[in-house]
Amino acid sequence: MKLKLMIVACFALALSINAAPLILKSRAATVTSVAQVEGQKMPGKMSFPSAHGEKWGPVAFDHDQHNAFSDCMVCHHTNKGLTLDAWKGGKVTEKVPLCVSCHFRDENNPKNAKNPNGDELTAKFVYHANCIDCHKGEISERMQKFGKITKQGEGPVKCAACHQQKE
Repeated sequence: MKLKLMIVACFALALSINAAPLILKSRAATVTSVAQVEGQKMPGKMSFPSAHGEKWGPVAFDHDQHNAFSDCMVCHHTNKGLTLDAWKGGKVTEKVPLCVSCHFRDENNPKNAKNPNGDELTAKFVYHANCIDCHKGEISERMQKFGKITKQGEGPVKCAACHQQKE
């Protein structure tokens, strides 16, 4: 009797050891619905530091709210093929940098990106041009090259509507 019990226990142990990787792999695929590159997760609500220095506070931004109205590449234009479907499907293979990786707050920073005319694209310039123009409904041809914008013209455009006010 003990021998039968021992054989059944060994068989069950061997079966569970061989099946464990398959079970864990399928469970991980179910749990992970958002693409992660080096542990990167899409932030929901976040805060951009002010590009105005001491005059205005940070700006609150909600990815979920904006994802419904435009492709990711409208803002994240250096990530070719970045879409919400690609992100959710786990097909994003490159890190999505923060805007300030190329667009710095300080003017005359040699690391600031430049447009084809050689104009410096500071964070202040880019945020204001892209965000305010979209909120006004004045999407430039340049912005439309990066991705589709399905809704525009209904966001806030006054400084205090986006920036937290400093006391």
